[in-house]
Amino acid sequence: MAKVSQKRKNLLFKTAMLLFTLYIALSLVQIQGKIQESRELLELLEQQNEEQRIANKELERILSDGTQEEYIERIARERLGFAYPKEQVLIDISGS
Repeated sequence: MAKVSQKRKNLLFKTAMLLFTLYIALSLVQIQGKIQESRELLELLEQQNEEQRIANKELERILSDGTQEEYIERIARERLGFAYPKEQVLIDISGS
């Protein structure tokens, strides 16, 4: 009777260790996935940061060159669609 109880305890212990090992393995896989996602996000943010630095340098160059008025005029025309009074703006819609 004691032998059966000992075998049952050993089986229960081995099963518990197996389940614990599986839990740890699954946790590690999930953590690795989160690490990979975080690395991809970091890479994307670093790329956006570099693009913003380039844009900032361009704006600083424009402001230091004294061509601020030309820059403002270009932005007003291109992005905001502004034009001088009595000026006709033609838009090419042919796509060429």
